[in-house]
Amino acid sequence: MQLSAVEIFGYCASALIAFSLTRDSIVRLRWYNLFGASSFCVYGIIIGAAPVALLNGFIAITNIVYLRKMLLQAEQHFSVLEVSLPSNYVDFFLDYHRQDVHSHFPRFFKNIRQENRRFYFMMENTEVVGLLSGYPDENNHFIVDFDFVIPAYRDCRLGQFVLGEGQRLKTQYGYSDVFAKADSIEHENYLHQLGYSPDKNGIWSYSE
Repeated sequence: MQLSAVEIFGYCASALIAFSLTRDSIVRLRWYNLFGASSFCVYGIIIGAAPVALLNGFIAITNIVYLRKMLLQAEQHFSVLEVSLPSNYVDFFLDYHRQDVHSHFPRFFKNIRQENRRFYFMMENTEVVGLLSGYPDENNHFIVDFDFVIPAYRDCRLGQFVLGEGQRLKTQYGYSDVFAKADSIEHENYLHQLGYSPDKNGIWSYSE
């Protein structure tokens, strides 16, 4: 049976929606789902199926709203919460993600018992989506050496919100400045993307 161009277009739109549901990243899921739903909306219009067009048009608009919240309105969607120590949940979170943490921050578990170390949860509403850690110095600077976000939220620009242009950690907790230390080449590239540059003694500083 030979398929028409319209039918092929419909199948491709369906495949794109199905593919979106296999993405680990919530941002990529919504982008692919947006394109798939938009295509299916057009398909519904072409074949004169109003319910198909309306439903997928609504899905596309919903994806746009949530993508805008996550990527352009992080200050309204995400928050930073200081953790009171000792914390069973920090221990649970780190143990649950131990393999992933070790692959991105190979030296972190050796430094975790540092006496003045502090932890901050990165939150989406009431859900923990990441953990940030470091230590203050005598000048009220905070040195971040651990910035871990769960895979589903790594495309949400949380780093920019907390440490980069948003500077939420600095402004919310009254640090005079925030610096960073890199734990791997991948981490160095990440800091570059946030706007940090290497300084002396392995410390990276943010340049506005």
